Amino acid sequence: MLIFYLIWQLFIPTWQNTPGIHLFNPSFEDGRPRQNAFPGGWSSGSPDCTPDIMPGAWGLKCPPQDGKTCLGLVTREDGTREDIGQMLPEVLKKDSCYTFTLYLAHASQYVGFNQPLRLRVWGGARKGEKTQLLDSSPLIDHADWRPYKFQFIPGSDLKYLCFEAYFGPGVLFKYKGNILLDNCSVILRCNRA
Repeated sequence: MLIFYLIWQLFIPTWQNTPGIHLFNPSFEDGRPRQNAFPGGWSSGSPDCTPDIMPGAWGLKCPPQDGKTCLGLVTREDGTREDIGQMLPEVLKKDSCYTFTLYLAHASQYVGFNQPLRLRVWGGARKGEKTQLLDSSPLIDHADWRPYKFQFIPGSDLKYLCFEAYFGPGVLFKYKGNILLDNCSVILRCNRA
């Protein structure tokens, strides 16, 4: 039994030994960049949700912050917006504080979807559900990758996490915009303020 345990320990990826909640494919890696596709481990419950795996989709050459690919989400003039999410390996507990970092950027030219957006982070009990808005980024209007810290306290137990492209704060009209995502950190517990 001891030999089995030692062999098993050798083959466990080192990231599994890091505390926290680990997303599957946190850098949105995929074998081939393309438009209208989801990287492995990610999906959406929203109709007309067609994220793009970058660089290369639509001819865009935005380099990823980490790994070989990153992700592009857009909003449209009809008010529809793209999102991407996944089931978490463990539940986000009600009244507990959590934090994580995600790198965000904006592409100045994205086949007409050129305006800056912000990112909203949602939690849900079931796939595709946006039960609770957990946090939101400021408007992302820079082309370089910058880390953004998200911190939240769920009002109920949540099993799904969703990242949604959304219009700028205070904007009264819908528009064609884009936001780029890459390299999400482990979700860690934090101390409540």
